[in-house]
Order: sequence, then structure tokens, then C-alpha cells
Amino acid sequence: MNLQRYPKMRHRLSYTLATLVLALLHQTSMALPEDSKLPINIQSDRASQKTNTDGEITEYFGNVLMTQGSLKISGDHIVVRSKNRKVISIVALGKPAHFEQQSDPAKAPIKADANKLDYRLKQDTVILSDNASIEQNGTTVTGQKIEYNIASEQVKAQGGKDESSRVQMVLIPETSSDTEASPTTENNNSKQP
Repeated sequence: MNLQRYPKMRHRLSYTLATLVLALLHQTSMALPEDSKLPINIQSDRASQKTNTDGEITEYFGNVLMTQGSLKISGDHIVVRSKNRKVISIVALGKPAHFEQQSDPAKAPIKADANKLDYRLKQDTVILSDNASIEQNGTTVTGQKIEYNIASEQVKAQGGKDESSRVQMVLIPETSSDTEASPTTENNNSKQP
């Protein structure tokens, strides 16, 4: 069929194709890719690398930002340990260092801060130490040491020895019209005069 002879049909077909492409792009952008399969990008003021029998150690200094999909780690100094070109761990130091990752498109990203972040990829765990805090689904936990398992979204926290470094948790209650008390649900066992 020659679409040159039918300009309205050509315009409608172009519009339909454009709409289909936009719909596919919208679907793709809503679904999070598996971060671990994406390349790691790191920006810093300077870097150094050394190789030993355990693998490679690459250090990044000065305003370091590491991204991998939705994962973001930033700090003053980041150390990446790898073996056979496979990253084993990422340690970020800062005042504080930051960690952020989107685990589910329907939820807010997990955000964590500490003076030291130790991300152990094989265990899928981030260990936060020294002024640690993590925010997950509206709940904030602070303590001296926090372990966060990315796969299970489980948080374990420990406090320090003094009173000011105890574990603290702030829970935000859900507000719903179903949970509010109404006059018909109150206890009416009392006798009225």
C-alpha cells in the first residue's frame, strides 16, 4: 500500500507508532532494572589502583559518587575491592557517607548515612557504623551500628555504650479513615440516666 497517496492514513499510522513507542518507554522506565547487572560508574577528584594476591583494590578520593542503576553511594573516600573483575565490597567513608537504593518502584528509596558504609555484595548487606541511620518505608532507625540486608530489607541495629548512642526508632503511623474511631464503635456498656 502506498501511504503517499493517503496522507491521513500516514499521519494516523505515525501517531499510532509514536504512541506505542511512548507507552513502551513509559513501561520500561517504571520497572527498575536489576542494579547488580548494570555497570558501576564512579566519579572522584583522584583515584589509585593496586593489585595483590587477593585481587584489586581501587581507591577514590574527594567528593566521590558511585552509581549503579538506582544505587547511589557517596563519600569523601571509597575503596572498591574486586577479584577477577568482579566487585566484592565497597567501603565508603565520609562525615557522613551516604547510601541510597530504590528497591521497589511503588516505595520510596532506602536512604542510609554513616561515617563508614561497608557494602558486601556477596552477602547483599550494607553495614553502617559510627553515627548510623537508615530510613525505610517512613521508619527511621539510628544507632552506633546498623546492618541492612538489601534482599530481605531486614534491619538490625546496635547502640553504643553511652546513653546518647542507644538505638532509636521513629515509626510513622498509617493514617486511614478505617482506623479512626467513630461514635458507633465506642463502648456503650455504660448506663445512661
